[in-house]
Amino acid sequence: MIARALQLSTVASTTGFADDEAIPAWAKGAVAVLKQAGIVDGRDHNRFVPDDNATRAEAITILLRIIEEN
Repeated sequence: MIARALQLSTVASTTGFADDEAIPAWAKGAVAVLKQAGIVDGRDHNRFVPDDNATRAEAITILLRIIEEN
């Protein structure tokens, strides 16, 4: 949703996260472009953890980075 809202290209086959194989194929492009843009960093050991919920702090950090970019 964030990549679409920012009108970012979501064409990518790998994300660069250590748990890339756990990220669904349909989401990899968006995750990769958001990582490249510096909007998402991942968690410890360069993991995205796609099956976990984002914390409030992570959500706020993403929102602040989006505001800084625009």
